[in-house]
Amino acid sequence: MDGYIKLAFLTGVTKFGKVSVFSDLNNLMDISMDDRYIEICGITEKEIHTYMEEGVHELACAQGMTYEATCLKLKERYDGYHFTENSIGLYNPFSLLNTFAKRKFGDYWFETGTPSYLVELLKHAHYDLYEMANTETDADVLNSIDAASRNPIPVIYQSGYLTIKRYDPEFGIYKLGFPNLEVEEGFVKYLLPFYTSVSASKMPFEIGVNFSAETRNIERWVVE
Repeated sequence: MDGYIKLAFLTGVTKFGKVSVFSDLNNLMDISMDDRYIEICGITEKEIHTYMEEGVHELACAQGMTYEATCLKLKERYDGYHFTENSIGLYNPFSLLNTFAKRKFGDYWFETGTPSYLVELLKHAHYDLYEMANTETDADVLNSIDAASRNPIPVIYQSGYLTIKRYDPEFGIYKLGFPNLEVEEGFVKYLLPFYTSVSASKMPFEIGVNFSAETRNIERWVVE
């Protein structure tokens, strides 16, 4: 029925389409790293203060925080997604809207599902978690769709657990990292039982103790 389709917008987790010369999905335009569409799948800080200012004040009141402290915590927990180099940061819309609706900060994105596939991929590749949060790579790797590859970075990046932090135009190298505190805490919290002897019941305590340290270097701690 493609002859009747005037416009289609396909969004999801990871790339899967251009795997065959006979695939109809080869005809789609990939806008994943297109500067013209960097704001299409997120909420900007300007939009928060233009359309959701009431929600920010209600959240601050419910949490007993100042307006300034609330804005700072929202940015720390849910901002930070970059779909191209040197682009503005975008807030996770699902987490942000749930925070305003419930007037409480939480790990809402991880409540939608756990990254079990990513865990198995990391274990299979024997990947160093500290290196994962400090990865340098190029656009070809970020846009890779090779399902047989042992490199987990394309899937982790396309899934939203890593985002672009810096870009070196001279060498075309991207520096990746966790987009925000929600993703950083949630990813490590879920991975901890798979990489250490810490039981699930003791997991919040162990992570809480580690977060109280000055360095808060949770990636290195999990590896060690």
